[in-house]
Parts: sequence; structure tokens; C-alpha cells
Amino acid sequence: MTTTLSQDAVTAWLERFCTEVEAAEAHLNELDSATGDGEHGSNLSQGTAAVRKMLRDNRFGDIREQLDAVGMALINSVGGASGALYGTFFLRLSAVGEGRTALDLAALAQGLGSAVAGIRELGGSSPGDKTLVDALHPAVDELELPATRSASLVTALDRAATAAERGRDATADMVARMGRGSYLGDRSRGHVDAGATSMALLFRCLHSSAEGAA
Repeated sequence: MTTTLSQDAVTAWLERFCTEVEAAEAHLNELDSATGDGEHGSNLSQGTAAVRKMLRDNRFGDIREQLDAVGMALINSVGGASGALYGTFFLRLSAVGEGRTALDLAALAQGLGSAVAGIRELGGSSPGDKTLVDALHPAVDELELPATRSASLVTALDRAATAAERGRDATADMVARMGRGSYLGDRSRGHVDAGATSMALLFRCLHSSAEGAA
């Protein structure tokens, strides 16, 4: 039974996310067009292209160095708020990878908790505001449950991904309180948030990569 996520598995996670984002680009744009500028998929795909190149062209001594490079690639290449938010996600997560070439569940939970805090500080968003936090927050909450913390790595990440997907789906009934969607008021209800969708995808890719390495 695999108890840690190796640096190779982290690379597989990142590459899988790049592939899935690029495949979902049109869908993410369509979701974003209902409450935003319709460019979430295009912006994020531009970032994943930069991440792919960075991963191909570099070698990393530890996971912190790797995830720091991912975060900066996203910040430097993605337009709109997505670059700053996803960049912050990886920059905050990276701290637990200092001197490590593998992460156990406790380290992942700690790093992801820091990522939630960083994104909320940056964007000022809270659960229920119809943002990517609505997928990220429940996923991290799931990882902090005693029953999940005592589960295998793959099982715990599956539960976190499922929680993120439930959070994504719940945004359809929310009224946007942040960004362009907030100007629509009640008209923003009835649409799944694009950022929550891409964040749920990130967690499902994390689970799939851990499962593939098991």
C-alpha cells in the first residue's frame, strides 16, 4: 500500500492536470461565460502549457523547488485572477516539500490547508461565494477528518476529490459574491462556477496520480 506521494507522482499529477485542463478548455470557457468573461479555460490552458514546458526543461532537487516553479509559471503566464490564485495554491503547498522527495498524507493536508488560507487571503473569498474556494475548502476539510486521516493515501485523496466535486456542484445554487459574477446578483444562480470546476479537476487528477502510483 502506497503511503506517500513521490516526486514522480507529483510530476504525473501536474502533467495529468495539464492534459485535463486542455481537454476541458471549451467547457470551462462556457461555464465562465455565464458569470465571468468566458476565458477561464483559455487562461488556464495557457498556464498549463507553460507548466508543461517548465517540467520538461528542468530537474528539481525537492518537491518545494518543483512546486515553486509551477506556481511561478502560472503567475507569469495566466491572465486574469486565475494565475494569481492557482499560483498561490502551488506556492503555499510547496512549503511542505522542503527537503522532501515524497509527501505523506499529513504533509499534503498541511500544505493544502496553507493553500486554502493563501487563496482566501489573496482573493478575500469565503465558502459560499461561488468561487474555486467552494471546491477547495471542502476537499481540505475532508482530509482533516479523523476517519480520512487514518485511511490509505489513495482512499483519502479519493474522498477529498469527491468532496471537491460536491462543492463544485453546489455552486450552481449559489449567488456569486466575488468578481464579475457578483454584478449579476440572483441571475448568477443556476450556473456551476468555472473556477470550482477546474479546482475539482485538480483534486481528481491528484487522486488518479496517487492511484496510478500505488
